[in-house]
Amino acid sequence: MPVQAATGGGQHPARRPGRNAALSNGGHACSARPHADADGADALWTDLGSPWSVPAAAGQTVLVQASYGLVPIGWVQSVLRVLDDAPNQREGAPRARIRFDEKVAEGTKDLRPGDEIVVLTWLHLSPRDELSTHPEDDVSQPLTGVFSTCSPNRPNPIGLHRARIIARDGLRIEVDALEAIDGTPVVDVKPAIDPPA
Repeated sequence: MPVQAATGGGQHPARRPGRNAALSNGGHACSARPHADADGADALWTDLGSPWSVPAAAGQTVLVQASYGLVPIGWVQSVLRVLDDAPNQREGAPRARIRFDEKVAEGTKDLRPGDEIVVLTWLHLSPRDELSTHPEDDVSQPLTGVFSTCSPNRPNPIGLHRARIIARDGLRIEVDALEAIDGTPVVDVKPAIDPPA
């Protein structure tokens, strides 16, 4: 019996579209390629349009949405204006500000100078059709699947930035370093948690 599931995130990884099919129209749903079990059982992957039917644990089937919407909670304000100015990682990144939308004001009330945070951004100018890349744009390195790299070019270009709040003014916080360019949408902010010792 199907189990209804409320899920979040980007395109569901269990769906197996044809090569780059889900990317050729901006990441929206495309027809799935049926896949049979090794023992020749009926196809596990069926195209229901919306929602998708995907296999889950214990032989269950889970219905998930075909696409998801993100709403920015704020925007980056930075001296970095174009992609070529942005460093690959935090090293060399300038101070920047995050301006929160008034609709999320209550969620920002406990952010204070000194807090270590993780900022999730939507890298809106990044290509979404790349699945392999040369790490750090170094062509002497072998092509590597994007999920094993920090490349901003990926199906769901979410940026992950660790930063420290150094000042706050109303709905604007200033952070010590952020490699995102001016106008980059911010989709979430979380406290930074160090790995267990």
